[in-house]
Amino acid sequence: MAEMSDAECELALKSFAELTGTDEACAHFFLQDVNWELQAALNNFFECGSHEDGSRRTEAASKGEKERSAEVTSPPQPSLDSFTVLSWNVDGLDKANLKTRFTAVCYIISKISAEAVFLQELAPELVPELRKNLSGEYSILLSTPSQLYFTGILLKPNVEYISHKCIPYANSGMGRAMELVEAKIGDMNVRLLNTHLESMQEHSEIRKAQLQQCFEQLKEWNDGHTLIIFGGDLNIRDHEVGDLPAGFRDAWVAAGSKSKWRFTWDTRLNDNKSAGGARCRFDRLYFNGYLLPITFIKKKSRAKSDIIASGGVFSSVDFSLEGQDRIRRTLCFPSDHWALVARFY
Repeated sequence: MAEMSDAECELALKSFAELTGTDEACAHFFLQDVNWELQAALNNFFECGSHEDGSRRTEAASKGEKERSAEVTSPPQPSLDSFTVLSWNVDGLDKANLKTRFTAVCYIISKISAEAVFLQELAPELVPELRKNLSGEYSILLSTPSQLYFTGILLKPNVEYISHKCIPYANSGMGRAMELVEAKIGDMNVRLLNTHLESMQEHSEIRKAQLQQCFEQLKEWNDGHTLIIFGGDLNIRDHEVGDLPAGFRDAWVAAGSKSKWRFTWDTRLNDNKSAGGARCRFDRLYFNGYLLPITFIKKKSRAKSDIIASGGVFSSVDFSLEGQDRIRRTLCFPSDHWALVARFY
């Protein structure tokens, strides 16, 4: 099929939005997946029930405008097959095309449907959009929503929320903090740490101290029977990392260190920002794997020795980057950072 012209794509966007009662950002991501074929995009939209999801999200958002940052839903029957985490700096401080970009972010999050989402650089004006688009799918936990920008963690209903807190870094001049969540999936304990470490090369010593504070938290949590995932926009350089806490691994490295997934802030490919072609792996995810308790092992067909040899049921990981498609109407990307997606199994 020949590539569609800009005029044909514009008509498809408008037609999709009118027929579905959505907006052009939603239309873009459904159309993009099917090479801009309107009927195929409409079929996908209605087959997945997105017209119902939209109304449920809107209703949930209207109820969620109370002055609280956590909206927790009752968990369905949990599954231990895999656990997916998405981490993304959404660049909420850049006001250029912000609403369109963030709508795209929300649709990508919804499409990937990770169990947990780490967001960095959220801005206060994005919170209503976040709730409108995703409160029907996720519990929304915000760190410091009264500040100029902050982090957030989203949890799927099958992740049973236990506690949430924010610990500011005493040495930060940028309002940075650790955002901590304790949760469960069935009998499995889960601990999540989302953070945005100090930016810029000249703040290397501050950033390294913040990273060590995160590592100390991981050590405190690590009892051998808890799935622990730590990450976010760490602004880190390889030489600043040092030794990881015992038992923890870098998700990108554990997944094979594929070069196409290496750079998460890549100004050669992403022109939202001009930075002379700089390419950096600022955004990272670390994990420890999870060793099943003996009582659970006996219920499984796998032998205890097999599980110990592999390091645990969440010791393997698939890793990729998302958000790499340009928004056709604005000719920009959803963020200047790519999104990290790690599926632990």
